[in-house]
Amino acid sequence: MRRWFMRFTAMVAVGMVLALPAPSARAADGFTFYGSGDGHGLGMSQWGAYGLAQMGWSHGRILRHFYQHTDVGVSLSLPSQIRVGLTSGRTLVHLRALDGPVRLWEGEPSANVLVGRIPAGETWTVIAGAKRWAVRDGDGALVGGHLWGGPSTNLIVTYVDTGSRVFIPEADAIWYKGFSYAEGTIEMNLTSCGDANGCVERLIARLGFETYLLGLGEVPASWPMEAMRAQAVAARTYAAYVVQHYPRRAECNCDISDGSSDQTYIGYNRESGTDGERWVEAVTSTAGEVVTYDGSLIQAFYAASDGGHTDSVQDVWHGGDAAYAIPWLTGVCDPGDATAANPWTSWTTSYSASDATARLAPYTGSIGTLRRFAQIQRAEGGRIMAAVAIGSTGSASVSGGEMKAAFGWYDQRVWINSDRTIRGPIRTTYDALACRPGLPTSPVRRVSGGAEQYFANGGLYRNSVQGLTVWLRGAIDREFRALDGAGGVLGVPVGTPERISTRATTCAGCTRVSFAAGRIYYGPATGAHALWGSVLETYLANGGAGGKLGMPLSRVRPRAGGGVHAWFEHGSIVCAGGDCTVSTG
Repeated sequence: MRRWFMRFTAMVAVGMVLALPAPSARAADGFTFYGSGDGHGLGMSQWGAYGLAQMGWSHGRILRHFYQHTDVGVSLSLPSQIRVGLTSGRTLVHLRALDGPVRLWEGEPSANVLVGRIPAGETWTVIAGAKRWAVRDGDGALVGGHLWGGPSTNLIVTYVDTGSRVFIPEADAIWYKGFSYAEGTIEMNLTSCGDANGCVERLIARLGFETYLLGLGEVPASWPMEAMRAQAVAARTYAAYVVQHYPRRAECNCDISDGSSDQTYIGYNRESGTDGERWVEAVTSTAGEVVTYDGSLIQAFYAASDGGHTDSVQDVWHGGDAAYAIPWLTGVCDPGDATAANPWTSWTTSYSASDATARLAPYTGSIGTLRRFAQIQRAEGGRIMAAVAIGSTGSASVSGGEMKAAFGWYDQRVWINSDRTIRGPIRTTYDALACRPGLPTSPVRRVSGGAEQYFANGGLYRNSVQGLTVWLRGAIDREFRALDGAGGVLGVPVGTPERISTRATTCAGCTRVSFAAGRIYYGPATGAHALWGSVLETYLANGGAGGKLGMPLSRVRPRAGGGVHAWFEHGSIVCAGGDCTVSTG
């Protein structure tokens, strides 16, 4: 279920649920879903690897970041061969010989039963009959004048020995233009012959394990080399794990398939395509490298984009059941995913209430017209794991996966009717903080001179003029928000929190933050209090925190009878009629 920007689809994912208090998501006339990411959100983000490589990270560091507590190294016990399912359920396929002749055999070539030799540039058609194959040449004539093989006798396509390639249009489930193959051999099976409609065909590429990796089309070959090396190692690890831990799949007669359930294999199109030699270098320069945990191969899940944060396997796939936790599939912050080239940093889909109701109905049953979502549970990275859909006549619990399927989300990292996607300079600072502010609790708000966004652990406040973004948390952030944050009387921050250190005060842990129109002072014993205007001017004129008044005990407040005042450890300031009076003692 992972896609990159050219819509290559591949593998699946896993997850756990971190239940967070969540407000209802309501829409009067419909629902708008604001999402980020593309895939399941487990393991490596391909776009994240791209961005981290641009930041100078090595492929080993990238892999160890996304797969926590793991090692990257060469293994001497990888599979030597692999069977790749190319296509199935076909009633006919076309085989076109390129760069030389292609031979078609009944049974293994060692049996020496040659069906025929496809001349270079010619296309033959292989048709599934009731019990046997009909092979027709470029003129439509039945090759050999009779049918070939059967359910127990495969057809085998060879080309390596003649330096040729075979082009098969039906093997391309991505662009539907076809792929060509120059390595290994292709096995053709006749299956499902007991069905009323007769037999169907399936095709399996049989080739060397490392050779298989040369044909993967997971990421563009123009990407940064370290990102491609990370992809090569992740793909090698995933494929080796599948071969070593699972029996051959009956439905495809293969170890691994091409497409949505595993990895995208495009054969010789990869090597011969634009910058194909760079992908070959990524594979060969990491030959034998895999990701291991405690000495064993991991199941290296990856996805196109994680929207800035991956999630833990027990959250995504197992409803938060800690019994399914895996040490190397835990949620991590992804500072590389926000690269400007990534098309999945944000996306939006909208539906009317009636359309949303119809889409969700297979999972909720009849609950009337969908009104809102409540009790939304999110994983650490923000993905919706579960919610309650409330309709006009009833309600029903739905999983995040069901919501994703119903509404066509690219990822479950979605905000409903409130665009809390983290963007721009705020996203840059958020990533630099390793996502420590937590999940966003508000959309970005534009204010005079900047912007702000609230999070579970504080707020990020942007001063656009200075190019400064400040993270405030705890008591200071609560005080700032009580005054309407950067849109209030204090304005945008003009500096980061700084410790108060003067000869006159020894306040351990005391901090101040300066804003365009005031300050907030914090002390462990005094709390956080905002000062501005004439009160702040008078306070600073009297030495500020290091002066005779000490730390503030209140913010600036209106005074009965007019004016304003504020209390301090050792006195007060009262301002009225343009004059301010300082009292101590």
